[in-house]
Amino acid sequence: MNKLFLMAMPLLVTLQSMSLPANAADSIVVGRSLVLSGPLQSYGEAKRDGGDAYIAKVNAAGGVGGRPVELVTLDDAYAPAKTVENLKKIAADRSPTAFLGLFGVPTVAAALPVLTQLKIPAVGLTSGTDALRAPLNRYAFPVRASYADEARKLVSHVKTVSISKISVIYSDNPFGQSVKDSLLAALKDAGLTANVFKVDPTAKDADAAARLATAGEPQAIFLTMLSQAAVPVLIELTKTSFHGALYTFSPVDTSTVTKQLGEKAHGLAISQVVPIPNGVRVKVVAEYIDALKALGRGTPSFYGLEAFIEAKVLVEGLKRAGARASPAALVSALETMHDFDLGGYYVSYKPEAHTGSLFVEVDVINSQGVVTR
Repeated sequence: MNKLFLMAMPLLVTLQSMSLPANAADSIVVGRSLVLSGPLQSYGEAKRDGGDAYIAKVNAAGGVGGRPVELVTLDDAYAPAKTVENLKKIAADRSPTAFLGLFGVPTVAAALPVLTQLKIPAVGLTSGTDALRAPLNRYAFPVRASYADEARKLVSHVKTVSISKISVIYSDNPFGQSVKDSLLAALKDAGLTANVFKVDPTAKDADAAARLATAGEPQAIFLTMLSQAAVPVLIELTKTSFHGALYTFSPVDTSTVTKQLGEKAHGLAISQVVPIPNGVRVKVVAEYIDALKALGRGTPSFYGLEAFIEAKVLVEGLKRAGARASPAALVSALETMHDFDLGGYYVSYKPEAHTGSLFVEVDVINSQGVVTR
């Protein structure tokens, strides 16, 4: 991790505490471990700003039961060992009621047993892996739909437009493999097959992957990777004779793709687990945009909206549990949220299943670089 960031980290937590009301000593402490340095920093910053926007709104209205919510945030640089270290440190130093907004397949996988050990719930684990839901972890409350849900939605779209010749390019890391496996399972259930190719997580072999994936003249190519690999792969695909459909999953950051690819991003279809984060089509989106403006930091994004919704789920759980509730009481309170409406976006939890949301839609980047339905 960057030495300068390590020196600044205590200051980050201190500044957050300074921004709380005078009775901050009586605050409800919520811990966060986010990727705030390294190649995936933009993801963590979006999640931080979205969560901050809702918590700031709640605190401005008097907090929960008169108590402010204090966010204690540490950087994990997308390193599983650091995620574990951060969760244990926050638990030991501050005795939080909950954790909020963990991010990533490998980091969430490392966090799950720690949540059980600490007996502290985490709301909004940003990973769609099946490991979040089966077997049930009593302390894990995912909000977003699963990668399997996204895969089924994309495959349904492929079937609708009569596509049968498919290539898949996946990044050779835990995230890429997990999403690829979900996609292949959905294709199999739909009676479809695909030719599968891998690319290094840094996409240093993007040109070779693009050539191999297009050699069989597929009608569609699916990418299961994060933006840092997807951008160079997409660039290499534009250099080939491929003119078919391109699909990818919600972890690809559309802001990064459109910024780096410009008009070359036109036509990329992306499954999303929250609504498009602009306009007023969905009530929670309008609420998010207003709260972000009030915060004075961050720009509307899919990941920011997701974090805003996660924070809203957490606060609803705190309200149901009572301002003095223990982590165990919060778990029980969250499990009473059946088809709970967060503003046109619904989540469900019960003791035997922490489902979260089933929302998935397929969006596309148009010729102006704007994400549309």
